[in-house]
Amino acid sequence: MSTSQTEYVFEPFKVIEVSYRGINIPRPRSGHRITSDDARIYCFGGYNPSLPLSTVQTDNSTWSAERPLFKELWSFSIASRKWTQHRVLANMPEELASNAMCMNGKYLMIFGGTGAPFGHKCSNDVTVWHANPGDARLQILDVTGSKPPGLYGQAIFCHDGYFYTMGGTNGYAYNCDIYRLNLRSMTWEPVYVGTGQEEEPLGRYRHEVARVGNKLYIIGGGTNEWAFDLMEIPVYDLDSNTWTLLIPKADETMNTCMPYPRKCHSAVQINTPEGLQVFVAGGTDGGNVFHDIWRLNMSNLQWSLMRKTVLPNPLYFHSSAVTSYGCMYIFGGIEPQENGTVRQNILYKVWLCIPKLSEMCWEALLNFHPNLDEMDRDSLLKSGIPIHLVNRLHFDPS
Repeated sequence: MSTSQTEYVFEPFKVIEVSYRGINIPRPRSGHRITSDDARIYCFGGYNPSLPLSTVQTDNSTWSAERPLFKELWSFSIASRKWTQHRVLANMPEELASNAMCMNGKYLMIFGGTGAPFGHKCSNDVTVWHANPGDARLQILDVTGSKPPGLYGQAIFCHDGYFYTMGGTNGYAYNCDIYRLNLRSMTWEPVYVGTGQEEEPLGRYRHEVARVGNKLYIIGGGTNEWAFDLMEIPVYDLDSNTWTLLIPKADETMNTCMPYPRKCHSAVQINTPEGLQVFVAGGTDGGNVFHDIWRLNMSNLQWSLMRKTVLPNPLYFHSSAVTSYGCMYIFGGIEPQENGTVRQNILYKVWLCIPKLSEMCWEALLNFHPNLDEMDRDSLLKSGIPIHLVNRLHFDPS
């Protein structure tokens, strides 16, 4: 077992760039999505029209001048800090930008998305993969019922045996319609389809949704022309099938401040002793690009600016995921620069809470022994490492 002498300091609430091991890494991109199952981060799709032609796979039909999209599925081992590209053997979608993606147990679920030119073709398929270390056979679910239209930029989540989708666009029209797929009967049904009533929120895409019980909170989003205010939060109650508009509280800990309207940001939620918290990172209002991170306490709808938790650069069209133990990861996206913009392939991490002591010890152990992944399962277990941590280094087939 090799040993690193690098000092280890646990630094919660600080955004840190993750140092990759190995040379096989995803190329810079935007419009992709990431999600996590605690052991790995999964990255799907994305877009980059600015890569040098020398890096383009000429035999890949998605890499014509008009369609610079990534037909790629990657996973990142959090413990070993290594990327793996999975060879997709079946059912890779053509719509690879602004999909929505989430984990449901050990299953990766991908929905919607568009190809280029954006809006020309949009998907309404639900594509799943039982996550594993090897090749990927994506499966398109065989469904019945009233399918939602093909869109991109939706928000999705799984809850109580259903797969939900909310909002999105076909490039011309925007909505906040809600559909759900019964994962037992594989039947789609509309939950709420807008009719233009006064209480309905305006249609949008690249928004985020927080779920608290049976209430869905829409965080930002926008259209091609504008971005929506984070100081007005539309809430849909799944029990009463009604919309309400809530006004959260501004941060008054120093000078009164509040988050700017934004779209193309990212958001994650975690449970804490103080209740459920939502964290919003980056985004754009169509002109300005943000590097701030905000916390919304869902118990009292209080916004707090994370003054010491700041992205190194303004960022939008990135994607975020969070582990169950409270560490958020942010990957890719677009950064503004003096002469335009640049897409990147940096992975950032930030602890959003103080985790269990075992998590801090695990991070310290990986810091001092970065090659633990080269030891087999039996040796790791005999050395005293708990099996749930060993499973983060070596795939658990159960």
